[in-house]
Amino acid sequence: MRRNARLYLKLQLIQLRTAVEYRADFWIGILGASLMHGAGLVFVVALFGQINEIAGWSAWEVAILYGLALIPRGLTELFCDGPWILRMMLNKGEFDRVLVRPVSPALQVATMLASIHGVGQLTLGTVAFWLGASRSDLDWTWWKAAFFVAIVISSWIMLCAINFLVNLIGFWEPSAQSAIPTAYAMLIDFAKFPLDIYHNAIKVLITVVAPYAFISYFPAVVLLDKETAWTWLGLASPLVTIVVVLLTSRLWKIGLNRYQGVGH
Repeated sequence: MRRNARLYLKLQLIQLRTAVEYRADFWIGILGASLMHGAGLVFVVALFGQINEIAGWSAWEVAILYGLALIPRGLTELFCDGPWILRMMLNKGEFDRVLVRPVSPALQVATMLASIHGVGQLTLGTVAFWLGASRSDLDWTWWKAAFFVAIVISSWIMLCAINFLVNLIGFWEPSAQSAIPTAYAMLIDFAKFPLDIYHNAIKVLITVVAPYAFISYFPAVVLLDKETAWTWLGLASPLVTIVVVLLTSRLWKIGLNRYQGVGH
């Protein structure tokens, strides 16, 4: 376990150094991510310029949702973006190189890419959460601070697992392109707003099918002491992460056993 942790940090640092080597690309990437997700915040500001609250949530409370969605997403792009090139490796027959190395295949795949866009998302998410927390009714206590840290960590782990999960389809359908992983990952945008505003079908989608509500909405309900029937789901968010990790691990093992290598 310790060996894998050291290897992960070492390999990830190599990817990060490579990513910042090209200064122009580095700053363009950060600016691009900031503008893309900043546009969403501009929309929120414009929306609340017309209304005082949405489904019982104020502008600053929605900023907390925004931050909770962006912070782990930024961490995932920085430290676990490798699964997004898994399909390409399978399609080109490059996955064989991963299997012959004396290092965990999952660890290798996780550290094959570090997207510098994550810096922009992490920064914007932190600012959004800080502004929302400082200007809303969030009453900080020691256990809420601990809960926040636990949620950020568990949400990052969940998104890392989901990165693997949506790209494991490559073991069954190793074509170079597929819209399914990207479409699934983009569902996280629904997590930036209160669950109460959505149709029941969307609620089920981002709670059960793609459990992104467990990284923002349900934890925010706990942090803000919202009186809803869903408070316990916020406290259960780390358990949902465990379920996602176990499911992904099982499908990963099935995919590895199914893989036959080049020429088969």
